[in-house]
Amino acid sequence: MNYRTLAGAAALLAAAFAPTASYAATGAEVIAAIDGDKDGTLDIAEVINAGVKTFIAINPDGDTTLESGETKGRLTAADWKRANRDGDQTLEMDEWLKILRARFTKADPDKDGTLDAKELDTKAGQAVILMIVK
Repeated sequence: MNYRTLAGAAALLAAAFAPTASYAATGAEVIAAIDGDKDGTLDIAEVINAGVKTFIAINPDGDTTLESGETKGRLTAADWKRANRDGDQTLEMDEWLKILRARFTKADPDKDGTLDAKELDTKAGQAVILMIVK
């Protein structure tokens, strides 16, 4: 093998194992990072707080809205269509949080108002994580 072949193989392996927006973190990792009251679950206030921080972190131009490129891998086109009622092609904080609240509700099948690690590790829970992990 020559250098170029090895470099190409290394690049392919790195890309294959790089984190993606479709896998953010495990439920246990997220709870350990943002569980403010240390009860082993996330309530809606903790999730909203993290969601606000993520909104700010993924908004490199520092304006008051997110453009679709800033939410790539976190939101679907359907999310955008449902949330962006004013049709301005940007999401304001309230629109971002509306999506997050809906995802929280979907990830909370027992309707106890909290998400535990098991719930966060579901498909619905991972959708929440994508919005609260920078």
